[in-house]
Parts: sequence; structure tokens; C-alpha cells
Amino acid sequence: MEDTAIRESSLISQLVRLVRSGSSTGQFYKSMNHALYKMKDEYTMLHYPLFVNDKEDFLTAQENLTRHCISFIEPLEGKTVLEIGCGNGVQTNFVATNYNPRLITGIDLNRSNIAIANREKSRRGLANVHFLVDDAQNMKKIKDNYFDVVINIESAFHYPDKQAFLHEMKRVLSPGGSFIIADIVSTANPNRYRRNPWKKRMKLLHWTLDQYNEGIRNAGLEVLASDNITQSVIKGFLNYRSYFRHLKKRNPFHTAIFRFFYIVNIKLNVRNLRINKQYLIFSGVKPVTA
Repeated sequence: MEDTAIRESSLISQLVRLVRSGSSTGQFYKSMNHALYKMKDEYTMLHYPLFVNDKEDFLTAQENLTRHCISFIEPLEGKTVLEIGCGNGVQTNFVATNYNPRLITGIDLNRSNIAIANREKSRRGLANVHFLVDDAQNMKKIKDNYFDVVINIESAFHYPDKQAFLHEMKRVLSPGGSFIIADIVSTANPNRYRRNPWKKRMKLLHWTLDQYNEGIRNAGLEVLASDNITQSVIKGFLNYRSYFRHLKKRNPFHTAIFRFFYIVNIKLNVRNLRINKQYLIFSGVKPVTA
């Protein structure tokens, strides 16, 4: 009886944690790390899935998106790479393992994410990976003109001052260096969040496509290619039944809690992408003369 009570108490505390995920950005990422870890008892990337086939698990679908983004800026072998907004570091470690950069640094403002990133880096024995707590809009720990490549995937929609971020990205890129930005872009009034206290609390600050094009140009960067992958991301989310087939088996109540959490988040993301958001990728360079 005592063991049962302990298990039930633990499950209730997990449910409370998941319910609180919408209370702040920090709480959201704590909850997402926890929920995604429960899929297979390992941390996953914190971004959306990209559909390739209907038999893959969620981790593979996330890797699909990373590979697609990196395809715009390959090769990375022997280069210095900075990931701005690296989250829990899983994607940074994936790039280090699969693309052989000379050095890759990940920065994130969330200290709990960086703590996970450093643990995972040590567990994997990755000597060319470094993680730092730093602000994308004011990178105090990153040198000028240092990195060959800058990666920013699903992080910029949290930045209150995206123009400052773009100027910082230009500053840290070496002349001729490449960048990739993958972001959720608004198709509606970009200032709506000013009238929405929850969006303020969650730091959901989406730019429009026009704002991005103007912001990148004002920063002195040049876009070479762009891609709208909205429909492939939606299809990736809607493949969730395949993802559930790969879930680690647990007790029925535990499984039901997390399935419900996953489905709610999937439905919300799909709804937003269908109504007033797009998933866009921008790739380009810092001109040599800049």
C-alpha cells in the first residue's frame, strides 16, 4: 500500500508540473524536458518534428528538421560553430557527432537547460563541445568575428529585441561566415502580444516575414535562401500515432498523463501553424566587406 501511495503521489506531482508548463518560459522548458525525457528515458531536442515517413519516432523526426536546416550551410567539418539558443544541448551534441566541426559552442539564457547540456556532453565524452549561459541579444562571452557558422533554431521567437540579436549574430560571425535561422513567423498582427498577458509571460514575440527580411537587411547580413516548411512540420506533428508506438511502456495512468500532455501540445501547435503562423528557414552570410 505504501509503495502504491508513493507512486500515485509521484504521478500527481508530475501532472501538476505539466499543468504548470504554461505559467512561464522557464517552467515550460522544465516541463518539456521532463515530458520528452519520458518518451525513451533520454533527452530529446526541443524543437518541432519534420515528416519524412510514417514509421519514424519523434526523436528521428526532430533529427530530420536539424538535418534539413544544416543542409543549407554544409559542410561544417573543421569549422567553428555557434548555436544560439541551444536549449538542453541535445541538438548541439548531435551536430558535433554527425558533422565534425572543429569546435561547437552552445549558448542559452536558461541555466537549467545549460546544466542538462553539460551533463549530456560529459556523458557522451564530447571534447569539442562547450556550453555557456549567455543572452542572444547581448552575447558578453562571445568574441567578435570568431565563428564560421551560427545556428539558431526555434529560439528567436522568445527574443524581445530580435534586431539586437541579428546585430550580435553579425558581430560574432567571421567575414564570409554562414548563418541559419529557423523560426515560427507570424502571419497576423505582430504586436498582438502587447495586449496578451500570457504571451508576455511566455515571451512569445513572433516577427512577420517582412520584419525578418527588414531586420536581416538592417543588420548587414545577406539572405541567400529561404524555405517554408510549415506543411511538412504539420505533417510531422500529425504523425504522432507513430511516435506513440515507440513510447517506453509504463503503468497505464502514467502513460495516459503523458499521452494527454503530448496530444494537447501537438494540437495547439498544429492549430497555430494552420491559422496564424508559418515555419520559415533563412540561410545566408555575413558579407566579406561587412
